[in-house]
Amino acid sequence: MMEIQDIMSGNFSQYPEETQIFMKEYTEKLRENIKEELIKDISSKMLNNIDKSKDYFMNVLTDILDNGYKGLNKLSTQSLIDMYLERKNQDDFLILLEKVNEQI
Repeated sequence: MMEIQDIMSGNFSQYPEETQIFMKEYTEKLRENIKEELIKDISSKMLNNIDKSKDYFMNVLTDILDNGYKGLNKLSTQSLIDMYLERKNQDDFLILLEKVNEQI
């Protein structure tokens, strides 16, 4: 049985080779889906608020330009999940996991 902590850490060494292959594929699909959802969420909020609040748009853009935006590809799976849960709720995360399960 897979442990979520192992998926988050990327540590699959204690599993049989077949399970390791599956876990790597699952983790990659999970990461792709989380990144896609984060990009949609961030861009949607920026675009929706550009007319309502140019200050919000400028604050987000300034933060990205001032601090750089560490590419989502460079973040650990744990960091991606944490970022996702900061923006979404646990129900959304469960729906995302179901989506990943269907893709595998």
